[in-house]
Amino acid sequence: MPTKLILSIDEEKVKRIKQYSKEKGISVSKIVEEHIDKITCKNSSPKLDIMKIKGAFDKVPKDFDVDKAKWEYLKEKHGL
Repeated sequence: MPTKLILSIDEEKVKRIKQYSKEKGISVSKIVEEHIDKITCKNSSPKLDIMKIKGAFDKVPKDFDVDKAKWEYLKEKHGL
């Protein structure tokens, strides 16, 4: 059941969201409601944990350091 909610928002932001709402053809209330669902939904997919899938590809050495592997990859990718 819809319930009214009073918010204090900067006037410029209100103008922007009303313009966005008009352009998209969706109410400001619906935009806020969808955003709340997006940031609070417990059904959203969790962050992938590489260690949970390590056995799916090949044997990973017991001393494998995920953080070190990520760092090495990023160093190479960004030329550090």
